[in-house]
Amino acid sequence: MAYQGWSEDLCSSVVDLAKLPSIGWTSQIAGYVTEDAARETGLAVGTPVIVGATDAASEAVSVGVVEPGQMMLMYGSTLFMIQVTDSPVTDTRLWSAPFLFPGTYSLMAGMATTGVLTKWFRDNCAVDLLEQESDGGASAFSSLAGMASSVPPGSEGLVVLPYFSGERTPINDPRARGVVFGLTLSHRREHVYRAILEGVGHGVRHHVDLLREIGAEPREFRAVGGGTKNLPWLQMVSDICGIDQLVPPVTFGASYGDAFLAGLGIGLFSAHDQINSWVGEPTRIHNDLNLKPLYDLYHRVYLDLYKNTFGLMHDLGKLSADS
Repeated sequence: MAYQGWSEDLCSSVVDLAKLPSIGWTSQIAGYVTEDAARETGLAVGTPVIVGATDAASEAVSVGVVEPGQMMLMYGSTLFMIQVTDSPVTDTRLWSAPFLFPGTYSLMAGMATTGVLTKWFRDNCAVDLLEQESDGGASAFSSLAGMASSVPPGSEGLVVLPYFSGERTPINDPRARGVVFGLTLSHRREHVYRAILEGVGHGVRHHVDLLREIGAEPREFRAVGGGTKNLPWLQMVSDICGIDQLVPPVTFGASYGDAFLAGLGIGLFSAHDQINSWVGEPTRIHNDLNLKPLYDLYHRVYLDLYKNTFGLMHDLGKLSADS
C-alpha cells in the first residue's frame, strides 16, 4: 500500500478506485467554484477551493502545530492529540497518516471521555453550583476548578480511570469502564473532581510514554479547545507529563486553521510556520519538576488499575448488556 495513495485493499470492497479523486496536499488548489456551485452557495464564480483537511488537523494548525516535535492537545468533549513527525512512524496502538505539508507526518490519538466527563460531574454532583450560576454567580466550572485547586496533587489518594465511554487509544477497549479508586470518608467533592482532571492527565501521559517508546517523543504541547479555560487542569496535565504547555491567545479552532490554510493555498502566506504570527505569543504553562516523583507513583497505580480490572470491566459490560 502506498503511504500517500489510496489503498486497494481497504477501498476495493467499498468503492471503485477509479471514482476517487486525485490526492493532493492540504493547501493545494483542487478547483474553482463553478456557476452551479455559486448559485447554491452564494460564493463568487471562480473562487479557488483548496483540498482541505480534517477538523482536528486544522485545529492543530490553528495553534501553530506545524513542525516535527509539536503536539496538539485538543480539550473538547473528548481529547484528541496530533503529534507531528518528520518521517512515518506507525504503531498499532495509535493512528498514523501523512500530515498536511510535504515532508511531514502525524501520529494521532484520542481519549473518549474528557470534557464530557467534567460536564457529567458538574450536572450530577454540582447542581448547587449550577443554580448559583443561573442566579448570576460564577460559572459552575470555574467554581469547581477553584475547589480542585485547593486539593493537593494526587487528590489525597484518589485515582480515576476516565473510561466512562470505553476508551480509544492506546488501550483501544470499547468495553473499558470508569473507575474512582481509593475513596475514603475523608474525601469530598473537590477531591473527586481533581482526580477526574488528573485522570485525564494520566491518560495523556500514557500516550506520551508510548510516543517516547517508539521514538517520537513530543517536545512541547500546544493546547486548544474549551478546556483551555480551565488553567488548573492544564497545569495538572503538564505536571503529570513533565512537558510544558503553550496556550495561544487565539484558540478559535478548526475554522481559524482552515482560514490560514486557504490563505496559504492562494499565496497570501509563503510558509506554514507563518501561522505563529496569526496566533500571537502563547502563554507557557511550566511543568513543576518537584511533582514528578509523586505523579510517577500515581501514574503506576493508574496503569496497574486498568491491567488488574479490565477483565471485571468486561464482565460488567456483559452483565449490563444481558439485563
